[in-house]
Amino acid sequence: MIKKIVKYFFTSVFGVLLIVLVYLFSPGLWHRWVTYPEFEKQANAFQQLRREPQSLTDLITYRGAMHAHSFWSHDSEGTLTDIIPAAKKVGIDFIFLTDHAHGKSDTIPRGYKGYYDGVLIEPGTERQGFCTWPLDSMIIDWSLNKDSVVKNVVSNGGIIFYAHSEEQHNWDNPYYQGMEVYNIHTDIKDESLFPLIMNFMASGSKYREWAMREIFDEQVAILAHWDSLNSKRKIVGFAAVDSHENQNIRARYIKDGRVEWVGPNAKAVDTVDVSIWNRWMFDEPDQNGWIFKFMTDTYEASFNYVTNYVVADTLSVPSISNHLKKGNLFIAFKSLGDAKGFMFGSKNSEGQVSAILGDSVAIDQVKSFQAVSPLPGQFKLIRDGKIVEVSSDDQYEFVWTEPMEKGVYRVELHIKLDEKYFPWVYTNPILVY
Repeated sequence: MIKKIVKYFFTSVFGVLLIVLVYLFSPGLWHRWVTYPEFEKQANAFQQLRREPQSLTDLITYRGAMHAHSFWSHDSEGTLTDIIPAAKKVGIDFIFLTDHAHGKSDTIPRGYKGYYDGVLIEPGTERQGFCTWPLDSMIIDWSLNKDSVVKNVVSNGGIIFYAHSEEQHNWDNPYYQGMEVYNIHTDIKDESLFPLIMNFMASGSKYREWAMREIFDEQVAILAHWDSLNSKRKIVGFAAVDSHENQNIRARYIKDGRVEWVGPNAKAVDTVDVSIWNRWMFDEPDQNGWIFKFMTDTYEASFNYVTNYVVADTLSVPSISNHLKKGNLFIAFKSLGDAKGFMFGSKNSEGQVSAILGDSVAIDQVKSFQAVSPLPGQFKLIRDGKIVEVSSDDQYEFVWTEPMEKGVYRVELHIKLDEKYFPWVYTNPILVY
């Protein structure tokens, strides 16, 4: 009788556990075997529609990842062996790091600076709500009040953009130059993390980027706030990957032969002996010594998820930073398709380009607006925060010749996948005065 009771008990427990596992993993498994393969098929078919658009500028387009972290940050262990191969694989030309400061006296440069296998890296800091790039040797005194820090950095030729635009900032400060209009971390804040993790586990590395797309919500309030700020003065909009490559579970050997487990935010969570119970989990150490890795937010996936496309003269800090300050850039969700070749500009009555995104231009020099794209979609022209024109579907080019008014004009391009439109490109605005 007791044997039967024990048997029924363990059978019931096993059954309940099986039901729970099926419940937890079934959405992820459905995505893994049904939804994501179909998305991948449609995305690949969409890429076949690519064609070279006409050029509206002589400047060169460079792809960049901004607001990224490396080993210098307390919550990251990213090194060049992680960062550079990821950047090169997805076509990133430059990375503007924002490593957390180690104290109130922050000496720049530190960490990585320069060209690494053709990828330009510039060091900076994320602190007190700022993405800060002094662009030169500087000691930032974070004990000062925020507005003084902004004034000091910008007055010395540096860049300060507000990070995490969903948070409170002094938006009336006259010195800051830009803000994040999209941040991966900001977007993930409203997600239920446990189902997301289950989905990542089911998707594996094959569909990691599609699993990341599950977090996407258009940042309507932030975009509207950006539009309102630009009605007063130029505020550059950029995208933040906010990548630390730290929402992972990893393991490595330590000096005494035991294994250290490292969890989210690069925090050591346990140290164990190697035994027959765990040995099967471990591989040979990789370049950074990791013998086990379960990865979610890899540099590769983050760099490819959302990308800044800056048009500049050369791949150098002076040129890239100069055109960043001007706002000569657009943002694209690159995992949906590479947007290199896209451009938005104005033309005068002689048909010559009079301005591109980020520029200011007199109204008598604007006869029309034109946007071109390497992939087709639906263009939206936005003036002073309001949509004034929407193109028909699946267009490679958009031309607007309505009577011109003074204002701030930007373009969005939305593309269709799975019979739904997704934002793909956000441009910085052209100011018509």
